[in-house]
Amino acid sequence: MPVGRLIGRVAAADKPPMRPSRSSLATIVLGLGVLAFSVLKVVDVPRTAFMLFLAAAILVELFEDADRERSREPIQSDRFRLACAVQIGAVVVLGPWAGALVAAAGVAASGLFHGRAARALVYDASAYAIAACVGGLAFRVAGGDVGNLRLLDDLIALVALALAYLTVRAVLLDVVRARENFDPRLVSSAGEAGLGAAVALLAIGHPWNVVVLVPLAIALHQSQLRLRSLQRETLRALETFANIVDERDPSTYRHSLRVAGYVDGLARALRLPFSDIDRLRWAGRLHDLGKVAVDASLLSKRGRLDGAEWAAMRRHPRLSARLLQRFEFVAPQARAVELHHERVDGAGYYGVAGDELPLASHFLIVADSFDAMTTDRPYREGLSHDAALTEIERNAGTQFHPAVAKAFVAVQRGVDPTTVLSPEELGEIRGASAPYRIRLAGLGDLKERPELLALGGVVLALAGLGFHQTWLAVAGGAAALTGLALRAIVQVRAVRAATALHRALGASDDRTEVFRSVGTAMSAAWHHTWAGLVAWDEDGLGGSVDAATGRDGPAPAALMSWLVREAESGREAIVAAGEELGVEGIAVALPLRRDNSALIGFLAFLAPNLPPRHVELALLESLDELGLALAVKPGLDGGGGSPDPEPLEALADPSDLALVRLDER
Repeated sequence: MPVGRLIGRVAAADKPPMRPSRSSLATIVLGLGVLAFSVLKVVDVPRTAFMLFLAAAILVELFEDADRERSREPIQSDRFRLACAVQIGAVVVLGPWAGALVAAAGVAASGLFHGRAARALVYDASAYAIAACVGGLAFRVAGGDVGNLRLLDDLIALVALALAYLTVRAVLLDVVRARENFDPRLVSSAGEAGLGAAVALLAIGHPWNVVVLVPLAIALHQSQLRLRSLQRETLRALETFANIVDERDPSTYRHSLRVAGYVDGLARALRLPFSDIDRLRWAGRLHDLGKVAVDASLLSKRGRLDGAEWAAMRRHPRLSARLLQRFEFVAPQARAVELHHERVDGAGYYGVAGDELPLASHFLIVADSFDAMTTDRPYREGLSHDAALTEIERNAGTQFHPAVAKAFVAVQRGVDPTTVLSPEELGEIRGASAPYRIRLAGLGDLKERPELLALGGVVLALAGLGFHQTWLAVAGGAAALTGLALRAIVQVRAVRAATALHRALGASDDRTEVFRSVGTAMSAAWHHTWAGLVAWDEDGLGGSVDAATGRDGPAPAALMSWLVREAESGREAIVAAGEELGVEGIAVALPLRRDNSALIGFLAFLAPNLPPRHVELALLESLDELGLALAVKPGLDGGGGSPDPEPLEALADPSDLALVRLDER
């Protein structure tokens, strides 16, 4: 049985049924009130259209409900729902009250057919009824006419309907019921609204016209099912991989499964959002994948590891992170997995200190340490449960995050962690979940991407001609011409920047001088505060900064951590927010390769903003030349590589049981 389902059942068995919250009861009462009033208002709607929408809502809900159950895996949260599109179409054609009945009837019929719990069924039906009703009222307030939809005249009303419906749905179903962060899932939500508008346009002419959308809807749903199936199969393969790693040595048998259980229990006790719980659990399940590259003899060695052996052992977290980074749906856990052997005081594997460690890594650190201390290893006997918890308490604030350690100890002793944490500590942990952020394109983006402006202008011009709107056609044509002119300017500037780069590459035979010349040439076109030439290790698990210019650059450990995870992404340019590296601005790294495509380093920049479009084009065009010019010449010592880490004796006092945990293999 998969770890998520197994742990979920155990956790559910240990807890009594939760009483509904006040917000849940309020939602149910309001939803039932909306439905009661809707029954009185439905007599005025067209009967044929109403019956067909009811049938469509029920069939689509039955069709989708088999895959509706919340996944216990960190896959595809941004999911398109056909039922929501049908509900939006019903609101436009029938009005808010009939639309609420259609939404509730579909959810109720499907829930009864599949035997869902009564409380959950009533809540979902009420939530969808409220969302449909609010969306319909917003449609009317914005000037929409129920039973009619004319584009472009009703575009604002349609947008108002979609925003109101999707916002209420997200609040009631995700925030109130599922305890998730508010996330309107703009991409899938926009698709649902668009398909709902298409359903309405077809149904207004004649309700049976909607039949032409059925094959498209089925194909779309089947593609979603195939994608989820593929992701689940990949996750199962990674889980099997983790089992193989655990079973290489008897002392680590089922280690990752136990760590996942500890993390899951702690996250649940802290009442984190379910999506965060799932991500944390799977980070624990897959945190030791990199040990597959560690010689099994090191895992079972009874004596202390020497410097070379420690170097091999301490690479495994980064290899785990690099493996996870290759899979998009588990990539968000990569950084936490990479840092699961760090310490709050910065004395861990890679020297990353507490403020730079993500919350997920603190969960992994304490859970991994506890399991390591309580199990027998070839080089030492395990501690008792209470002794290990005492060690965690003693090292809170140095090895472990104080609040996370306090909460973990409480959970292991059967105490509710919310009773031992201060409001500030509890807020710090719960507030670590990243809020949903929306970035809107600005004028600067259009200036740097003129092809988008040109394409958008062409579309607007064609729409204006199609709708007989002369002003729209003229505006679209002007935008298209402006975009083409800006694109021509960008191309000219890109040629100039590429020429300056080529001159810099031929300025010297010394790679350091070439690097400085490239930085000077770039600074004239793109203001950056720091630039670094990174030489890369052959094993791909680290490197060193051979040369740097500027000020306030990222710490080498943070820079290497980022590059390790992204080195094999296959992208021509790697970009990250400076926050990920502990600095302000935007970090950009260009992979440097030899003529045999072997990765030999990176040209990294830190700047307030992304490079202008013409600079980006010039850099990408010159990647091959940059790699050849900045590569370490054969026979020369070009740096490239971090020194072997010190042995354990130089890192810690062997008498400290918690610090000896660093020798966990």
